[in-house]
Formats: sequence, structure tokens, C-alpha cells
Amino acid sequence: MHPRVSVSGLCFPELSAAGAIEAVARLGAANASITGAKARAAGAGAVVAASRRHGVKIVSTTGALGLDLSSGQASDASRRRAEADIDLAAAVGAGVMYGLAGPRTSARWDACADAYVNAAGGLAGYAADRGVTLAIEPTSWLYADLTFIHTFHDALLVAPRAGMGICLDAFHVWTEAQLREEISEHIRLIAHVQLSDMTRGSRALPCRAVPGDGDVPLAALVQWLLDAGYRGVFDCELNGPAIDAAGHHAAAARTAAWLDTTLTDLGA
Repeated sequence: MHPRVSVSGLCFPELSAAGAIEAVARLGAANASITGAKARAAGAGAVVAASRRHGVKIVSTTGALGLDLSSGQASDASRRRAEADIDLAAAVGAGVMYGLAGPRTSARWDACADAYVNAAGGLAGYAADRGVTLAIEPTSWLYADLTFIHTFHDALLVAPRAGMGICLDAFHVWTEAQLREEISEHIRLIAHVQLSDMTRGSRALPCRAVPGDGDVPLAALVQWLLDAGYRGVFDCELNGPAIDAAGHHAAAARTAAWLDTTLTDLGA
């Protein structure tokens, strides 16, 4: 398996963190991402032990980057949660912790951005001191209850001001008009990449598909990232009815195989 293939624990919703790591190893992949929730439930020690036992590196975890700005007390509490998640990411050896930025706090988008940057001050430094890069993930507007950042373009207006990188999930950003150009111009900000397909006509979330089964130009997007100088892993993230129907392990295996072939063909 190509060394830059990574498989997300989200591909195996029924498994614990340790179980997901074992499943990734059985696919032949050497990298995995896991959710902070599953890592916390298992305990950092158990995650590290499973990682070593199966020869799978934990490259990223999810974390609470959405800060509650409703009051000073709430902001302090949410910041402590973020710091605890950063500590957990560091404890399991993850180099990246990604998350959503939290919902709108104002009718004006720029005011939301300013408020978030001000509240997040110093958080990236706290993470860097522990060897972790924080990354904001832009997602569909259907996740507006969890984030006000819905495009890669908008993430570029917030992440560098907060000292953070960006988690680029192709599922959420592939339709953007200037995606190729902005990837090329801002490649240093892309800390983590997630891949999945989707089919035209899907009207509800989640609706991810195995690469090659849908309509996202994933091979081209991977090529753009490689051409721009992206050096990280490509993380397979799958969920939704099509994945459930295919079988979680079978879908993950097909996706990892597709990515292995694509990266090899592109000379990564």
C-alpha cells in the first residue's frame, strides 16, 4: 500500500478506536485518523498500544475547535475543552487535530471571523508546543449549526489569522470555482486532506461514495495537490447509506485500493 494512504476510523462506525486501527492495518494502510471521542473512550494508552501493535500511525484526530462565544465563562470552558483535545491528540501521536469552528455569532460573516480569531488567540501556539497543528475544516452549509466556515475560500480568510491550517475535505469543497488556483497559492496551509466521492442527485447528508462510484473529479484534485507540493497523507473518509449498503470494510478496502493506484500512477 502506498505510504501516503490513510484510512479514517469514521469508515468503521461500529468499531472502537483500537478495532478501527486493526481494521486499517488489515487493509495494508500504514496511517489512520480517529475521532477524539473514540480516542477518549479508549484512552490514549490503548490507542498508542494498538497503533504500535498493528504498525499504524495516527496522523490526525478530531477536536473541539468550535468555541462558545456566548459569554466569557462559556468561552473559557470551551477553550479548556479544546486544550484537552489537543493534549489527547499529542498523547496518541497525531500531528494534526482538525475540527469545526462553531456556528455564527453575528449576522455579518466578517464579524464572526473576527470574534473567532480573537477567542482562539494562543490556541494554535498551545498546540504547536505539543507538536500538533490545528486545522479548520470547511463543511457544507447544512452543517451551519456547527460551523460558519463553508468553503475552502472562506477558511483561507480565517485559518491563517488564527495561526491554524486547513483540513481540506474534497466532499465539501470540490465544486468551488477557484479551488485549483487557491490550492496552488495556499498549499502551505493545507494540513490534512480527506477524500470520498458522491453521486449527482444526492439530496441528503451523509451521502459519501467510494471513489470512482460518483462524480467528483478526485484524481484531478489529488493531482492539483501533488503539483502544488502537498506532502501529507490522503485520508479516506466514508459514511452514508451507499457505504452502509456496500459494507464498511468492503467500501474502505475499495477506497484504499483506488487511492493506492491513483497515487502510484501520479508518481506521488
